[in-house]
Amino acid sequence: MRAGYVEPLRQALAAGGDADPAPVAEAATALTELAAAARTTPAALGEWAAPTGPVPRWWGQAGERGPVQGHAPVLRAWLDLLALVEPLRSVMPDARTAVLTGRLDADDARRSFELGLARASVRERLRGTELDRFDPAAHERAVVRFGRASDAVREHLVTQLPHGVLRGREFDTGTTAGRVGALRRQLGTRRGGMKVRELMTTYGDLVTRVQPCVLVSPDSLARFFPAVAGLFDVVVFDEASQVRVADAVGAMGRARSVVVVGDSKQMPPTTFAEAASESDELAPSFETVEDEESILTECVQARVASQRLGWHYRSQDESLIAFSNRHYYDGGLSTFPAPPRDTAAVSLVRVDGVFHRSGRGPLLRTNPVEAHAVVDEVVRRFADSPGALPSVGVVTFNQQQRTHIEGLLRDLDDPRIAEALEDPEGLFVKNLENVQGDERDVVLFSTGFSVNERGVLPLNFGPLNRAGGERRLNVAVTRARRQVVVFTSFDPEQMRTEATSSVGVRHLRSYLELAAHGPSVLPRQQDRRVERDRHREEIADRLRDRGLDVRAGVGLSDFTIDLVVSEPDGPDGAEVAVLLDGASWSRRLTARDRDHLPPDVLGRVLGWARVERVWLPQWLTAPEAVLDALTAAVRETSRAPRTGPDAETTVRVVARASAAPPSSTPSALRAEPASVIAAAAPAQADVSWPGEAIEFAPWHPRRIGGRDVLDALPAREAAARVRAALAEVVEAEGPIRAERLAVLVANAFDLGRVNESRRSQILDQLPRGLPRDPDEPVVFPAGLDPAAWTGYRPAGESSPRRFEDVPLREIGNAMAALVVAGAGMERGELHSETLRVFGLLRRTPAAVERLDAALALAETAGRLRTDGTDVVRAG
Repeated sequence: MRAGYVEPLRQALAAGGDADPAPVAEAATALTELAAAARTTPAALGEWAAPTGPVPRWWGQAGERGPVQGHAPVLRAWLDLLALVEPLRSVMPDARTAVLTGRLDADDARRSFELGLARASVRERLRGTELDRFDPAAHERAVVRFGRASDAVREHLVTQLPHGVLRGREFDTGTTAGRVGALRRQLGTRRGGMKVRELMTTYGDLVTRVQPCVLVSPDSLARFFPAVAGLFDVVVFDEASQVRVADAVGAMGRARSVVVVGDSKQMPPTTFAEAASESDELAPSFETVEDEESILTECVQARVASQRLGWHYRSQDESLIAFSNRHYYDGGLSTFPAPPRDTAAVSLVRVDGVFHRSGRGPLLRTNPVEAHAVVDEVVRRFADSPGALPSVGVVTFNQQQRTHIEGLLRDLDDPRIAEALEDPEGLFVKNLENVQGDERDVVLFSTGFSVNERGVLPLNFGPLNRAGGERRLNVAVTRARRQVVVFTSFDPEQMRTEATSSVGVRHLRSYLELAAHGPSVLPRQQDRRVERDRHREEIADRLRDRGLDVRAGVGLSDFTIDLVVSEPDGPDGAEVAVLLDGASWSRRLTARDRDHLPPDVLGRVLGWARVERVWLPQWLTAPEAVLDALTAAVRETSRAPRTGPDAETTVRVVARASAAPPSSTPSALRAEPASVIAAAAPAQADVSWPGEAIEFAPWHPRRIGGRDVLDALPAREAAARVRAALAEVVEAEGPIRAERLAVLVANAFDLGRVNESRRSQILDQLPRGLPRDPDEPVVFPAGLDPAAWTGYRPAGESSPRRFEDVPLREIGNAMAALVVAGAGMERGELHSETLRVFGLLRRTPAAVERLDAALALAETAGRLRTDGTDVVRAG
């Protein structure tokens, strides 16, 4: 259409019948071309523009949609709508027409489409992954089998690892010869024997082979073990936050690899004042770099590859660790929620005690009232446990309060308490400085301090005020497995923490508030991810519709129980824990962490009455069956409630029960503070005994033929008979020296004396397939390689062999066995022990000469080597 036609068309329409028809015709042509370009018809355009069509309706509602600056924005919105619904033209034409005509609200259409797309996607994924055929009972059986196998492997390792160590020993720990015998004699000497360092310097390598795992402090390792690189395959530093770098270096230098295990939020090394050396005057001339406070922090600063432990097992109520998890570990520990119990896991007992800050006498810096309250609690717990000693520990803020409480306990004259105080795993009374590494079921915590005569609480809490004092608090409040009871003579509100910069003091107030009011007072974790779980919400709402009480997301860490379900009026302890396979489940990287560990710990360790599993495919295909099963589980639990971790727990998949087997309790490695586990692994390449003792089976002489047979040699028939006799003797006594072989065969043909000519004549008939020793005239049975043979045949009660009849290679094999059994042996002792093996009690020059030749052959073969006066295994 040519430009400038709009005004002539307007004039033509205004003039009516007298108008110029050209502009009208041109407009009609343009409309026809527009309809063709839009792939529609003039009739459809007329319907579209009719008074009841979408254009007039859309234009009529313009006022309701607000002011429009010109027609362009409105037209653009309309074109956008057309573009969005255009894909529906070929697949959903009716829906497209309904949207364009206004019969269907566009927003409702979009939501309906998204819902349909989601449902179609779920159906496609169920089919594509075969989850539409998911069998919850079969899957749960697989989980149970995996759990059984995992626990069986763990239990098997307890015996398999020591068995592997014993199997890997190449020496005989019961021998009285060689270095092993010498070490046994040293260990049995009561007076006049070697000192520890001398003993380890001489026999350190042997000790580590006898006992590959050594538990020792870094200082003892450096003082007593020889300074030999590679003495241990791996050195493990436990409680590494308490090991100074200087103390660790000696142990690290003796290992091929090092594992550093520790917690930087626990106690640092104890620092003692050290005298400055005279060389300190030269210090300004050198650039020095100070060590980090511990080998743990040194490794962190050096960016050594690290692995952080995620699960926390010790606390049987997660509120015991919740304070430390929130304040010290950034919420990074995954803890297990415990079922509700009658007594709080962390509680506060307020007493009217007075801390003696001044004066003289044994009560200085003690709080007698608080001490007596602690002692009374200990006595009560012992009285409540008549059948066994209770697991109790007492922690104090200072040494004086610790001494006072222990004195009161000993003055009770209670034999059970006295016994528990002496038991390393019994009752302990310790202060903050030395409690790391201990754990008990119940810990009684005595703060000791109180307000002064002016009614003000001084903020001097001893070691807590020092730099890093919060680490001491962290150690103290994480010693309990079941319960912490804090005894204090002041209220948490009396601590004016705004007046101190001590992190330890501020954290103490927070912990006392937790003990007084529960975990709800803990600060919220700012970076904790908030996720909406629609799957969990749907199940919870459907269960509430059935009249059940439901709590969602129960827990204080990133691991939570998805749903806790109970009847509104049900008895205590009748709550059912329900685990789902949601987002948090999928983030756990191992099958054990996802499927086996949580229900096992929740049920068997923490005492949930029942643990149910609901799998998403199961819910999608049969939600009513899942709801019925959960409802039945809650009602069954209400009829037979139980509390306590020792009762039986049912772990099953809903809708189809599948009992879970018992498994081993998760355990944690524990050692003394600042300890080193040094392990020298046995050699894996060759754990076979290097010399096998075989019973000597002599050939029993018999008459095979007359002397005429030997005289007829080398005639064919005579040669055949001699050849058969030779093969028979070699098969019985081989390897056998050629001289003895010729004599035995000659005797079988009635010949008593054998000269050199006759011996050569007989040996010339040896079968060609019999191997020969390249180092001396010895014949081996067929199939036995002289270079690979490691056996030897000790003399019996009536051995027919003389020592000179024993092959040198066999003597060397016996020597190798003796050296390995004794972990090395002095040369003269080796000669004597070897002669004893072959029935000789006296060393003759000829015997020694033969022993030296056998030893030289063993050395040439790379089996033995001489180290000074000692003979040791080569390689």
